[in-house]
Amino acid sequence: MNVGLGLEAEELRIASGCDKEMALSTANNIFSTLNRYSKLTGLVVCERRCDSVGIPALSSSLNLSLGRIKQSFVLTDRHLPDMPIVYASDAFLSLTGYSREEILGCNCRFLNGPGTSAEVLEEINQHICREEACTVHLLNYRKDGSTFRDLLHVSPIRNSSGKVAFHVWVHLDESAKHDFSGLTPEVWQLGAVGAVRVAV
Repeated sequence: MNVGLGLEAEELRIASGCDKEMALSTANNIFSTLNRYSKLTGLVVCERRCDSVGIPALSSSLNLSLGRIKQSFVLTDRHLPDMPIVYASDAFLSLTGYSREEILGCNCRFLNGPGTSAEVLEEINQHICREEACTVHLLNYRKDGSTFRDLLHVSPIRNSSGKVAFHVWVHLDESAKHDFSGLTPEVWQLGAVGAVRVAV
């Protein structure tokens, strides 16, 4: 007779890739919040976990092609743990105040803070899991702690076989003055996505 704790045997359940990605994203959102609290209070709550070690370098021709794109964007690699940034444009670095060395290997959540909508972040995660593009309005944070209203467009970038190789995250500070040459902000962002697709 098996007395135990009164627990019945359960079937082994295996989480889907999307479920694992969402769980990792949730855990990392907690780390992001703890890091921001640590910065604001001066108390060390946890150490920063992003690391560019082990992130494969992009080819020099791809780096050169991406460097010609003027919009603010990052490229993330979906196939690496935690979807780290593998490329950041100069305009993105100017917008956020971070250096390339500080963010390569990090997930984009380092821009999130207390005012960032968890619902919008979940919407982004759902679109990424479904391999769909999305455009959202999000409150994000610069390195100095100041906020900006981010019109964010996230789009999968597929390789020649049609599989998602990267995601491009095109950021636009909605409060800043921009010259879109007669285009809407959304079309301007799609121009960046198209340029990244051609480069990749």
